Order: sequence, then C-alpha cells, then structure tokens
Amino acid sequence: MGATRLLEYWEARESAIEREHEDPYRFGTELPHWKEADKHLAEVGELLILGGNRSSKSEFSAKRVVQTLVENPGSIVWCFTATSQNSIAHQQALIHKYLPNEFKELGRSRTHYISYSIKNGYTSNGFILPNKSQCVFRNWSQSIETIEGGEVGCPGDPAPGSHNIGIWFDEEVPLNYLNTGRYRCLTRANSDGTPARIITTFTTVSGWTSTVSSFLSGARTLVDKEAELLPGEKVPVLQQPLRTGCRVYYFHTADNPYGGWNAMKSQLNGAPRDEILCRAYGVPTKPSNTVFKNLDDRVIMKASEIPVTKDPDNHPASWILSIDPAGNKSWFMLLVAVSANGVHYVMDEWPGPDIGQWADMEKGARGVPGDGAMPNGFGIEDYAKVIKEMTRGKEDVDIIIDPRMGSATYAKEQGTSNIISDLADSEVYASPASGIHIDDGLQAINSLLSYDNNQPIGFNNHSRLIFSDKCGNTIFCCMNYRVEDGGKGVCKDPVDCLRYIAVGNYEYLEDSSFRTTGAGSY
Repeated sequence: MGATRLLEYWEARESAIEREHEDPYRFGTELPHWKEADKHLAEVGELLILGGNRSSKSEFSAKRVVQTLVENPGSIVWCFTATSQNSIAHQQALIHKYLPNEFKELGRSRTHYISYSIKNGYTSNGFILPNKSQCVFRNWSQSIETIEGGEVGCPGDPAPGSHNIGIWFDEEVPLNYLNTGRYRCLTRANSDGTPARIITTFTTVSGWTSTVSSFLSGARTLVDKEAELLPGEKVPVLQQPLRTGCRVYYFHTADNPYGGWNAMKSQLNGAPRDEILCRAYGVPTKPSNTVFKNLDDRVIMKASEIPVTKDPDNHPASWILSIDPAGNKSWFMLLVAVSANGVHYVMDEWPGPDIGQWADMEKGARGVPGDGAMPNGFGIEDYAKVIKEMTRGKEDVDIIIDPRMGSATYAKEQGTSNIISDLADSEVYASPASGIHIDDGLQAINSLLSYDNNQPIGFNNHSRLIFSDKCGNTIFCCMNYRVEDGGKGVCKDPVDCLRYIAVGNYEYLEDSSFRTTGAGSY
C-alpha cells in the first residue's frame, strides 16, 4: 500500500472505532440479524427474542427503544426487568449507552429531565427528553397495579427508520405482567391498527415456563438452520405462534462476532443437549413433569417435509380420522396417517389455529376454552362437510368417534337417534373408538413417542408419533395437558382424539395382505 496510503487507512480505521465508542447511537455496529428482527418488528405487535448468551438481544432492544424516543416526539416507553438492581446494572446502563451524547448531560429544566449515574441509574427511574418523550423503568417485583391505566407508544405512526415501541421486557416476564402490558399498548396503535410494539428478550434458562408455553406451544417454525454444536440437527430461527400478532425470533450466539463464540463452543463441549440448545441457541426444553416428556421439537416436522405427503408413492399410509364431538362447544377432529414402518403422522386438525386457539392457558388458574372451542352453530351436516373435506383424496379412511358421546341417544322429532347414525345419514360412516381407560390411552401415546433421546435419531431409534407443524392446537394441548384436570381440562379434546388412535393399534396393510391363499385340509 505504501506508507502514505497505509497511514490514511490506519487513521480512517481508528477514527471509525473512536466514533463507534463515542456515539454508538449514530455510528454503532448493527449486526445482520438485527435487520431481520426489524422486519418482523415492523409487521407484528409482539416480538419475542429468544437468544443464547451474549447473542446481542438486549443491545438490539436498547438501541431500538432509544430510537423510538429520539425520533418520535411525545413517545412513552416502559422498560421492565426483574428487580430495580437489575434495571440499574443492565437495562438502564444499556439505554444510557445508546442515548445520543447531546442528551446525556442536559440535567433538568421545565421540559426535560435527565440525570444519570453508574451507581444509581436514572433519577426517579426514568428521564424525559427535550422532545417530551419519556422512558420509565419498572420491575415486576412491584405491584402489578402500578401499570394499570397507563398508555405507551408513539402518539402517531413512527418516523422512518424507527419503531412504535411501547414496552421492553428484559428477562423472562411473568405472564400476568405480559397480559396487562398488552392492553397498555392499544391506545397508541399505528394507523394500520397494529398496537405499540412489545419486545420481550431473555435466555430460556428456566425451560418451558408458562410464559414460554404461551408463545411456543403449537408455534410453527418458518425458518431454521443447521446447529453447529448439534450435528445433524436444525434449530429454529423464526417461529409463528398461535397468536397471530406475535412472532418469535432467535438470536444465536454464533451470530454475534463480539459474543465470544469460540469460548462458548469450548464451554459447551460435551454438555447435555438441553444446555446447548439453551445457552447457544436460546431454545427452551420441556420440563420433566410434563405428561408427554418426549414431545419436543424433534417430533415436530414441517408439513411439506412429511414423507406420506411429500412422496406418497414411496411412502403409502393408512388414514384414520378421530372425532371428539361435544354438545356445548365445537367438535375437535384429528387426521392421522400410519406409514408402513408404523410411524403415526398427525397430519391435520379441525379447528386449526386459523380458526382459533382451542385453549387459552393465559386466563384462569387452569386456562379457559379458546376461540376455536367456542360454539360455532354447526349441525351434523356442517360437521359432515368438514369431515369430507379433511378426507378428500384419501381412500378407505377409518373414521372413529368418542364411543360414549357418539352412541349417546337423543330425542328427535321422529323418534331417537345418535351422532353416529346422523353422520351415516350424511354419508359419513364412523365407528365407536375403543373405550379404554384414560390412563391406558395416555400410556399408549407415550409408547408411540418412546425412543432413546440420548442417542442419535436413526433407522432403529426414532419416535413413532410425529406431528405436522400445521397442527398447532393439538401440539399446544398435548404440551399443556394435565392429568390432574381429569375430564374437565381445556386441553383434553385433542388429546382424547389422539388417545383413540393410539389404543387402536393401527398399522398400514398392503392389498396383498388381504389376498386369499390356497385352501387345505387334513
């Protein structure tokens, strides 16, 4: 390069480094996965960012909060974390890092109030910028009543290059705070009706908690990629929860070149799979007390990748439709394909997440029925049409129904009947499922799910029950099913449909299996 050009290069490089340190708001590095997160934050009201340690999720959120405040006069943003000490040490420190330099030493006046120290954070747990934007720091060790009645977000649509952020939850937020926060974001919605945004960021060290479950049970993986530390496995990058106004985006530690990835790899060398998923990729694992312990990401497949539909000529299957009817709510139906090697693929469900969630575990001590379970005004003929649509193009579908409800007699104008008979009148021929005890049915499901999950999945080691990711309500209810709720749990209906199939010992039989052989005698 020569001495002159080398000096110019060195001076430009050192100047860029100095600007980044001195003014990270304007000159700080923005990582590629930040831009991807921005796309989703612009489209939905809630973005859950799950990340490995040192994956930059808090850095991203702090800078976006400051941009909201600076670029949109009159904005109000609430920043939450677990305790006031954590708020000062982490959240307030990051916000102050990204605050433009011209605001950091303003002090107080009739229109602004900014007073910060490393030891005590912001005076009065917040600040007001000259443009009247306010940032308030709170924590959930306080009473939840302190956030009732407020409103957050921008007073209008956000300026180009910024977002209408209302709340940032750093660390795992209790579900009641999250629910309350959602309703504080409504009055300052965008002109398109999207509420002020909620960003939630944490590493899932506590596993599958109620908050995690509310996002991830039944979520569809839209984007995934190879996991460097788990050869042969993929980890999610983007997921769509049942709640359509939310998305889940994963910040992997490897995506942050300043996060110490090489040290992380050394630390996790030989670590359990659950620890690797959590610490490097932000992926939570199921708790040990779940009814279906093996129901995790390894038994959920993208619908387009399931062999019986991707390549049906080489992967023939028998089909079973299981029905759990009801009188005062919607029916639930499940379509399962049993392949030649005995794998049960849960292919379709009705109602699906597009119609509504079957169970809402965020309300009440044990959850409440969701929109999908509500009465829909359907009669037998309407359900018959749904069944015919679900089984269209499939030959010899075995249709089974709850034996008690399906055979229960009810009065009609011309005598008595039952659901099985009335379905037959609509050319849908169902037979009663096995009436085996609930505990035996749950054991049958677990038997299908059983495999050695400490060994690599392969020809001789795999689950015989696989869920399509389009069956969000079934996955959600199986993950949240509780034995102690008995026959009154809001998650029971999809599990009942699965029980009827699991105890039926269904298998795929070729036509040749029914061929007669020569007679003999002795």
